[in-house]
Amino acid sequence: MGASMSHPAANHKSFVFGDQDLAWKQFETALRWNAQTFAAYTTIASKMQSFIARRINEDLALLRSVSQCSEPHEHMAVYTNYCRKAAEDYGKEVTTVAKLMTNAGARPA
Repeated sequence: MGASMSHPAANHKSFVFGDQDLAWKQFETALRWNAQTFAAYTTIASKMQSFIARRINEDLALLRSVSQCSEPHEHMAVYTNYCRKAAEDYGKEVTTVAKLMTNAGARPA
């Protein structure tokens, strides 16, 4: 029936693992990538937690400021400043997190 094939168990290591040097290099690259990604997402989580804490403080400051207003134009000024600052803060945070997310998926050094 044609040429006989050797039994796979005869060369079990190379049959299962192939080029072991290449496999270890790939494994080491995966470990570096995993460590890099973990560090990046830890940084992102920390930055987001700090951002949320700052914004909560801004929200509480808004309540204090509004409670001290006595005229409608004062309320308008307080809310306008609050909304402007919130928009700036959220814009900066989105930009920062987007950059960090992009770097998180980059090839490991």
